[in-house]
This record gives sequence, C-alpha cells and structure tokens, in this order.
Amino acid sequence: MKKVLFIGVSNYNLEKPEFQSHLKKKFEGLSREITPLVLAKGKPFHKKIWQTDFYLLPPRFFFWPLAFFLAFWMCLVKEINVIVAQSPLAEGLVGSILKKIFKKELIIEVHGDWEARYPSFKKFLSILARFSLRNADKVRAISSFTLEKARRLSPHKPYFVFPTFTDIDDFLKEEDASFGNFILFVGNLQEVKGINVLIEAFAKISPDFPDFRLILIGDGPEKENLKSQISNLKIEDKMEFRGQLSLEETRNIMKKCYCLVLPSRSEGLGRVLIEAMALGKSVIGSNVGGIPDLVQDGQNGFLFEVGNIEQLAEKLKTLLSNKTLALEMGKRGREFVQDKFSNEKYISNYFQMIRA
Repeated sequence: MKKVLFIGVSNYNLEKPEFQSHLKKKFEGLSREITPLVLAKGKPFHKKIWQTDFYLLPPRFFFWPLAFFLAFWMCLVKEINVIVAQSPLAEGLVGSILKKIFKKELIIEVHGDWEARYPSFKKFLSILARFSLRNADKVRAISSFTLEKARRLSPHKPYFVFPTFTDIDDFLKEEDASFGNFILFVGNLQEVKGINVLIEAFAKISPDFPDFRLILIGDGPEKENLKSQISNLKIEDKMEFRGQLSLEETRNIMKKCYCLVLPSRSEGLGRVLIEAMALGKSVIGSNVGGIPDLVQDGQNGFLFEVGNIEQLAEKLKTLLSNKTLALEMGKRGREFVQDKFSNEKYISNYFQMIRA
C-alpha cells in the first residue's frame, strides 16, 4: 500500500480519542487502501491510532520550521510515496520543497478562499498558492468555487472535486429531529463568517417572532464584538452563546433547531449546511463560494447576497412564518445529501485520486 503523508494545520487532541468518532471513521476508512501518516497540530507528539501514524506539534509560531524538518525526516525514513498538502499556502510550500528534494508525488488541496480570509496579504498569498499549485501533480478542490480559484492559478492539472469528510451517516440516521423555536449558527466566531449580519437580521424580525431565539455554537476572536452588538440591539434575552462543542453535542442541538443560517462572507463549501440538511432542516446561506453548490435557492433552502441584512431578514421571515415550507425544504435537502454525500463516497473518491 502507498504511504501517504497528510500535512495540515488541523488541531487534533488524541489524548481523548473517544470523542473523535468522526476521525476514527475517516482514517480507518482511508487505511483500507493506503497507509496514512498525519503531520499537524495538537497532542500528544506521536500516537498510532485508527491504523494511522499521527505526529502532532504545538500550535505555536515556530510550528512550520519544526513541521518542515519533521516532514523531511518522515520522507527520509518512512518511505513516503505521496504527500498531500491540505492548503496551497504554507502546507503547499513545504510539500513543494519536499517533492523537489525526494521526487514524491504531490497533491495540493484547496479548501477555501485565502484572499478573503487574509486580504492584507492577498498578493503574497496568491504568489505562494500559484507556486504550490504549479508544483502539484494533482489538485483536489472541495467545491466548484475552489476549483475555479485553483484553475485560474494553474489551469493544466488533473483536478478532483469532492467535499471534505463529514460524518454524515450519523446525521442521516437521526430519527428524533424536531423543530424548536430557535435559529442556529455553527462555526468559528470570526469576521469572515458574517455573524454580525445574522444578528442584525434577527433583531429586525424578533418583534414579529417573540418566541424565537438565536443560538451560536462556536468560539473565536469576534465573540466580544458580537456581545457588544447584541447589547446595543437590546436582544440579550433572545441570544445564546454555547461555545465550542463536540460533533455529537452539536448534532443534538442541531436536530432541534428550526433552521440553520450560514451568513459567511467567504466559504469554501459549508460543511454545517450538509449536516443540517441531513437532519431534514431548511437552511439559509450567503450566495458566495461553495455555498450555492449545496443550497438551491427556493428548493432546499434560501440564498441571500453577502452582507444584505434586509434580504436575510426577509428570508428568515418567510421560513419562520411557514412551517410547511420549512418542512418541505428540509425534506428536499435531506434527499440531496443522501444522494450526493456519504462517508463511503468520500473514501472512494480519495482512493480514485490516489490511484489516478
């Protein structure tokens, strides 16, 4: 079997593997046909679990120098066949250098929009991404948006398009989903997620729907700013911050929400939309990035223009005042997810890419 080294910045806590059932399914699935090795952030430093070797470094400013030397050692000693860089930025640079030194196959993955996330470094990051993508043997995108972004920088590569791994099977198996009186957001509390737009839209419709709350799951640098906004709008009694939760805890809340909203200013795909649709929930997403790959406006949810508070408020009003429509959209969304996404499809797509 080919030995595949995954280089990325995911943060793993393998000291509590019992809370990582989705990772177990992913890596045990991949290990049926490849030997996975992972270099990322987290703890402990080394652990072999789920037929996968994890090498994890502290998430500090010297992460990348250490990561490069560790990856160099792994290529030298572990007989790596394929390097998968999970971004065309720092990961792609490390992968490109290792490819040139060791003549390994290099796969670059494109998961999001680095220009929107780091606008101050837009020019530099585009140069870095172009360098990495042009050194790649294959490129994987997670949506039509990320595919086109990569193709603009490196058009003549073998491209593979399939989403990130989402443990969707557990969501599809859920049988006791209900429609509670709350709207849900799940994600990092960052400016790029557009949460302030959702809060403003919710404040506009709240007087018409006094029984509804807005629940935010996640944590991040915008939390205090969002709390200030909520205080200024005088809707503290309508809001809940639930913090960072496990996948199971998130699912248990998501299955009771009325609808899920993802108001991002930039989004590679939108995994939480897939999860919500698998539970039969109607969804609302901004018309940006890979979100339109998932949300068919007026069919399984609604789209609104990025940052348009009035438009989002109108979409929320329409859904909250028509439960029959919400149920119909949720049913169509569930059917869409059942047809397009599953754990096994992800594993199969990965094997096809490795073999190609």
